[in-house]
Amino acid sequence: MKAISFIHKNNLDQWLNKLSSKFRIYLPVQDTERSIIDFMDWESYKNKTEEKDTFIINFTEKTKKSPKDIFFPSTEKFFDFEYKKDINTPQEIDLELKTPDKDTGKPKIIFGIKPCDIAGIKRLDKIFGEGDKTDSYYLDKRKDSLFISIGCSNPYPDCFCTLVGGHPFDFENADIGMIEVDDGYAIVKISEEAKKAADEVKDLMSEKDLPEDIKKKLDDMEARAVKMIQKYWGGTDIKEFPGLMDKSFNSDVWEKVTAKCISCGACTYVCPTCFCFNIRDEQKDLKGERYRCWDYCMNSYYTLEASGHNPRADKSKRYRNKVNCKYNYNIKRNGSAYCIGCGRCIEVCPAGVDIREVVNTVIESAKK
Repeated sequence: MKAISFIHKNNLDQWLNKLSSKFRIYLPVQDTERSIIDFMDWESYKNKTEEKDTFIINFTEKTKKSPKDIFFPSTEKFFDFEYKKDINTPQEIDLELKTPDKDTGKPKIIFGIKPCDIAGIKRLDKIFGEGDKTDSYYLDKRKDSLFISIGCSNPYPDCFCTLVGGHPFDFENADIGMIEVDDGYAIVKISEEAKKAADEVKDLMSEKDLPEDIKKKLDDMEARAVKMIQKYWGGTDIKEFPGLMDKSFNSDVWEKVTAKCISCGACTYVCPTCFCFNIRDEQKDLKGERYRCWDYCMNSYYTLEASGHNPRADKSKRYRNKVNCKYNYNIKRNGSAYCIGCGRCIEVCPAGVDIREVVNTVIESAKK
C-alpha cells in the first residue's frame, strides 16, 4: 500500500477549518468526563472546547453509536399537523400540514469514520436509496456526503470485520483513506469525488511513503485475520450462511443461544445496519406531529397484531429473526451480510451475548 500524500497531525485543525468553509464536518469526539465517544459536528466541537477542555477528538476507538444517526436519526419529524374548525360550520374540519425544511445546507464530510461504519452506511443505501421506493428523508441528508476514513491500527477484542468480508484498512468505500503513523496520517486513497476537497488543503500536505514498520503491521493484521476466521467460524464462507441458517430455522438451537438474552434491544440501537422504524402521531388538543423513530425486532410488541396474536412472542424466535436478517435474508436480497463486525452489540450487551459465538453455534448445529 503506497501513500499518495501525507498530512502532519499539527496541521489537522487547519485542514478541518479549511474544509468547514464548504462542508459540514462530523468527527468522533470524546467527552472525557463521561467517557463517551460520539460523532459531533466541527463547529459544535469548537464551541464545546471553548467552554471546557474535557472534549477531545478520538480517532482510535469506535463511537458509542454508529454514524448512521447522521443520515437516519433515531427520531425524525415528518410534519406538524393541525385540525382547523370553523365556528359557523363545525361539522367541517380542515387538516393543515407543515413540513420541516429539507436538509439543503452544506454537503457533509464524515471525518475519521471507521471502514466498518462506511460499510454499514453503504448497506443502508441499498435499503433507503435503491429500487423503486426510495426514502427522500434519508437521501436528502445522504447526498454529496464524503467519507474520510482512518484505518484501524489497533482493533479491539470485540471487532470482527474480517469475518464478514471487511478489513481494518478496507478503503474501497472511502473517499479518502488514511493510515495513522507516528507524526501524522498517510493518505493512501483519494476518490474522484474527493479530489476537489483534497485540493482545498493541498498546501498542508506533503509527500511521504509509509514507514516499513507500518507495512509490516498491515501484513501481520492480514495473518491475524485468517486466524480469527478459523477461530470463530471454522473457515465457513459467508456465502454458505443462508443455506445453513435455513437448515437451522426450526432447530432448538435458538433456545440454547438466547438463554441469556433479556430482550432489552441495546444491540439493535447501536447496530450500524438495523433499519427498522416505527411511525407515530403525538397530538395535544387539535395540534400534533408525525415522526418516525427507531424500532427493534427484539421488542415483544414489534410483531404484536391488532387481534392480540403475536407470531414471535418467544424471545428465541425474535432473536432468530434478528440473526437471520443479518446473516441470511439480506445476503439473499442484497448480496451482503448485514453485520459489519463492529462489535458494538457485544460491547453493550448487559447479558454478555456474543453474536460471533451465537452464529458459530448455529452453523455448527446445522452442519451436524
